[in-house]
Amino acid sequence: MKRSLSSQFESSLIDWANAAPHQSLGATLVGKNQTRFVVWAPERDQVEVELVGQDRKVKLQKNDDGYHVGLVEDCGPSERYFYRCDGGPQRPDPVSRYQPLGVHGPSEVVDPAFDWTDSQWQSVERDDLIIYEMHVGAFTPSGTFLSAIERLDELVELGVTAIELMPLADAAGRWNWGYDGVNWFAPNHNYGTPAELKQLVNAAHHKGLAVIVDVVYNHLGPEGNYLGEFAPYFSAKHGTPWGDAPNFDDPQWGSEVRRYVIANAIYWLDEFHIDGLRVDAIHCTRDDSDPHIVAEMSDAVRRWSEAANRNVLLIAESNVHDPEMNRPLAEGGIGFDAQWCDDFLHSVFAVVRPGEQLSNRVYRSGTDLAQSLSKGFVFEGTMRKDRSRQTPETRTDTHGLVYSIQNHDFIGNHPLAKRLDQLTSPAAQKSAAALLCLTPAIPMLFMGEEFASSRPFLFFVDFTDAELQEAVVNGRRLEYPQHDWSEGLLPTEEAAFRSSKLESREDGNQSMWRWYQSLIQLRKQWRAAGLLSDANIETHYDSDSSLYQICYVQGTQTATVYSRLTTNETDAGPISIEPTGDLLLDSLPETSVEHVGVNQLLPNQAKIFYSSGS
Repeated sequence: MKRSLSSQFESSLIDWANAAPHQSLGATLVGKNQTRFVVWAPERDQVEVELVGQDRKVKLQKNDDGYHVGLVEDCGPSERYFYRCDGGPQRPDPVSRYQPLGVHGPSEVVDPAFDWTDSQWQSVERDDLIIYEMHVGAFTPSGTFLSAIERLDELVELGVTAIELMPLADAAGRWNWGYDGVNWFAPNHNYGTPAELKQLVNAAHHKGLAVIVDVVYNHLGPEGNYLGEFAPYFSAKHGTPWGDAPNFDDPQWGSEVRRYVIANAIYWLDEFHIDGLRVDAIHCTRDDSDPHIVAEMSDAVRRWSEAANRNVLLIAESNVHDPEMNRPLAEGGIGFDAQWCDDFLHSVFAVVRPGEQLSNRVYRSGTDLAQSLSKGFVFEGTMRKDRSRQTPETRTDTHGLVYSIQNHDFIGNHPLAKRLDQLTSPAAQKSAAALLCLTPAIPMLFMGEEFASSRPFLFFVDFTDAELQEAVVNGRRLEYPQHDWSEGLLPTEEAAFRSSKLESREDGNQSMWRWYQSLIQLRKQWRAAGLLSDANIETHYDSDSSLYQICYVQGTQTATVYSRLTTNETDAGPISIEPTGDLLLDSLPETSVEHVGVNQLLPNQAKIFYSSGS
């Protein structure tokens, strides 16, 4: 539908139906020193642009669709501005591209021009994904987009093929996990400028790394959220534990709120050459209309990516298996490429730490991991159907599932933010990593996992309001009542962020790093040979010895992964195995040489064998 604007501006706006909608919103440079402003405020009579430092206000013209539009002269790149609605207080732009002074400060006009040199980049196919999840602020000592570039070579050497950045939308304070974002179009100013984010993406592409960004569309953060002062962005009937829920299904206003979200999704892909989006807590995105906003966004992204000739990846954080998520839109599905399936992570944890739960779902030790390996998942649910434990008869397609053995939630939701090797042992992590990297599912590592980082990854926020700080502390305890929260740092303490900074690879466990590198290299070889596939897999589980076995058979090729996961490495002796072929990898080579033979397995030991049959 064409926006009904006055003739003065109509020619300079983009048709919503045929082009990228983000280009029609916010502050857009249309000349060297000329900026067009467009803001949705249907219930406001007058919106003014107030140029900071110029002592100048410009009234915008309201059209029939509730958009206030104006062309402002002597306003170019780096110009800072506020909006005022009906003479009210200064507020940042709901579609601000940059908040140099934070979420309460002025917005800044951004020149989108950038000297991209990635024209030959073809991105990474879904089946070739090996994801490395990172928090930009904690990935390096300075925590910036530019300093992250300095660590990309070690990720290339490790063998990962994509980096996944935790949410970038600007959030209150000096540090935040990112899930409290309120300026959805503004990269977090603590990490650098929009141009510096583009430098990171450009550099990643040159090194063969895809870039995925975590986006949050189910709520906005509690501080600096001024959208409701402009328009009815938020729902009166839906809510979330974390903040206001968008007004997606309102019969009067929902269509414009949906456009806002779709514009944001395409903005990251178009302006920053991002290769994919990981959509946060997708099952908590409340929308009673049909189609669901997530399906509509998926369709819009597909149409845009086809027009742009880009291979865009959509990944859902669905937590459990959703049979509709990866199903094509034409078949009544949501049309995503992949989805997080945390059953694998929690099933592993239930084996190595039985009786402890890092999820509100209860996982059974041993058998749930066996089911995850054989069928792909344990719990199932959809966007509108509650999660429940399932016993599937057939194996699901796991090529579209993302597995991990730790991620930001797993570590950060533990009161002391301990990592897997600290909760268990380095040997247990190695054994679990063999299953992670050598299943057909997409493996995802959390930053520092590859060298068993000794640093925690604590939950941290920097809200300025004392009541809000207290609410965060209490909310953590209420959300995870199964934990003892009497020790450790509070998320509101500066030390929570500082202590979560990742150390250098050289200061980590080098044996762990080499193990991950070897597993990733082997995964790539088996994938290229067509061996690592759901079609070729057989799995076995022996409860007496806690032995998990994955076997791939294709023609004359046979590949076998043995992983023995236990809670105690000292009380159990070696067990015998009957491998086929040659030993390729051993997670405890020095121990095996001294104490056990090639056909034996110690607790928390993994071995991988291969036979070509020739």
